[in-house]
Amino acid sequence: MLMPWNELVAFLDSGFRELLETDYAQVRYGDVGMAVALAVAVGVVLALTLVRLASTRKRHARQHSGHLIEARHRKRLWVRVLHTAPKVLLAAALVMLVVSVADPFLTATEEVSGSVESRVRIDLVDTSGSMAWEFPDTNKSKAEVARDAHLEFLEMRREKNDRVSLWLFSTYPYMVDDFVMDDELYYYQVWDAPYVMTQRLDKAMVVPRDKVRIIPAEGDTNIIRPLQDIVKHFDRDEAVQGRGRNQNRAVLIITDAAVDEFPDAEFEELSKRNIVPYLIYINTSDARTASFLNPSVPQLVAQIQEYGGDYFDVTSEDSLLRAYQAIDEREAVRVELKHRALRVPIYSRFLLVAMGLLVVGIPLGFVSELLWGTTP
Repeated sequence: MLMPWNELVAFLDSGFRELLETDYAQVRYGDVGMAVALAVAVGVVLALTLVRLASTRKRHARQHSGHLIEARHRKRLWVRVLHTAPKVLLAAALVMLVVSVADPFLTATEEVSGSVESRVRIDLVDTSGSMAWEFPDTNKSKAEVARDAHLEFLEMRREKNDRVSLWLFSTYPYMVDDFVMDDELYYYQVWDAPYVMTQRLDKAMVVPRDKVRIIPAEGDTNIIRPLQDIVKHFDRDEAVQGRGRNQNRAVLIITDAAVDEFPDAEFEELSKRNIVPYLIYINTSDARTASFLNPSVPQLVAQIQEYGGDYFDVTSEDSLLRAYQAIDEREAVRVELKHRALRVPIYSRFLLVAMGLLVVGIPLGFVSELLWGTTP
């Protein structure tokens, strides 16, 4: 049984309204590659079709017939509009289908009461210019290798109730977001963060250009400023949460350790607050060329254990597992769960509108072709 016309109109109207009310600034896409591949395939088919139509004789027409069709016998403007409308509807439906294939989604929040056992951590990611250079024998930048390691670490920590805040640093520190407990939201925050922040690009940099943020006065590796700000942020959070001092917390630093100065005073402040520094070291050194004057391990890596922390070399097979286990062994902190971010798929909004346009456009195309397809 066919849908009544008034119900179809109401269905299309609600679909269009929902699509128009979508906040596209908040939309993210889960599978852009598939959508791009589909768009390229459609573009190739369309180009071949246009070439075929341009190279073949039009139906119901004969070249050099000697007859000139007067304007009054040609299609009127409103007829041309109606004849072209189905093609426009089909093109719009095709665009909607391509977008829906990209798996668009939004994040939403829901209020949740109660408390959970959590491990509190700040992830501090090095995005300085040195991270844009190639990691040996990979054709990838150190920043990309570091990001892959970080994302793999987050997968290992999934469902562990981590309360985490993401920070980036180069010459200056940047807090991406305050503490969150939603694994999905935090994973996409890390995935979406830039690899490198610098004031200019160098041709030798192998980092993807869409993962670079050009910011004046950026590009150095100053780890002192972010650690100072992190100490203050932990103090503010401790006051807001109403917990006693010396709760076990951690800072996970992801860097190639090419820092400008060693943060001795800042590590001392972290140690006073029982905040343990862990370091995922993006190691590109060659142990064979190391010497007393030129050690293979930087000072930041060599001395972090003196402050109760540890480092994990990403070139070793079990480095991330050891980092995961070390943080998992920390004493959990009981915190109140105030909200949780959820992934809300919205591909159906585009798909339903596309289906509605096809339902209208295909029959309308047949009718318009029968009525006006053979007239000039």
